[in-house]
Amino acid sequence: MIPGIIVIAILFFLVNFPKYVRKHLTQKIAVESCKARDSFQLAQWNPISKIEWLRLYPLKKFLIGGLWIVCLFGSVRGILVTLNNPRTIYIFLAIMFWIITPLTARKVWRYIRLPYHCIPILNHTQTKEELKESLQGECFEKVIFEHEILRKYFYVLLSENWVIIDGYLIPRKGIEKIYYLHESPVWNYERIKLIYSNGEEFRFPSDRQTADELRQTEISNLLHKISPVVIEKESTARKKDKSIVYWNMNYKGKFRRTLWFIPVVVILCFLTPLFMGNFWFIYDVILVIVLIWQLRYTYKMMKIEEKKSKEENKNVNMKDNDYN
Repeated sequence: MIPGIIVIAILFFLVNFPKYVRKHLTQKIAVESCKARDSFQLAQWNPISKIEWLRLYPLKKFLIGGLWIVCLFGSVRGILVTLNNPRTIYIFLAIMFWIITPLTARKVWRYIRLPYHCIPILNHTQTKEELKESLQGECFEKVIFEHEILRKYFYVLLSENWVIIDGYLIPRKGIEKIYYLHESPVWNYERIKLIYSNGEEFRFPSDRQTADELRQTEISNLLHKISPVVIEKESTARKKDKSIVYWNMNYKGKFRRTLWFIPVVVILCFLTPLFMGNFWFIYDVILVIVLIWQLRYTYKMMKIEEKKSKEENKNVNMKDNDYN
């Protein structure tokens, strides 16, 4: 009973902690910005460290680095344990850690080394000094929504040259147009795509929400404040690349999710005959066949989906050129 309550409490904390941090820091940035403006100290005030915490990037750096160090420790410890007791399971674990550690080292190092994660990388990665200088004198004001869900969970701060949307710091300068894509009268797969004058683009993670006219109107009004050219489409939106629920994703997301099962299947194919007998080998063969079929199917459908998307984007660009 008590362990179950503890697990539920931990899950509740993990789900709500990021939202609480984002809400608290957004309000704090807006208040401090107004105080700095009123006291003529905007040139000295800089919110970049607080903006970085909106999506808990410093904590993510610490956790990712810590997990990699654990893998490194497991690799070294695995060799020592295997030399003293060469059991099959110890050999397998040592090999697994030695595969994971070097393969992830470069990505982990690049993630930790990146100065800031809250701002999208467009034409180049800005240094700390460049980003702090570009934020000097900016006064962020909180955008108030009438829609209840937006007011509670969608936090936006707007300044003259920047906008903070749901924890992402977006430069307003150079935005040529914005696509606001949504579909379905019941379930709304929203996608916001920013197109810059130099050809770069930034896409917010797509979101699945109950369709609501007030919500769409308020988001559209917000986007018009950021850029005068906002193109709304109701038929070109796609399901999410990333989602907890498998069937909510498009085929690109499904193909990527299926790739995750390759190491799981490899581990099962090794462990099930070892601990449960050779009879389970036939189930491993079936599992491998199903995995290969799923990979081929999702890859094929992903290519078809990408082809359709390119054709639709081409048609949209032609219409935009005609409009201009």
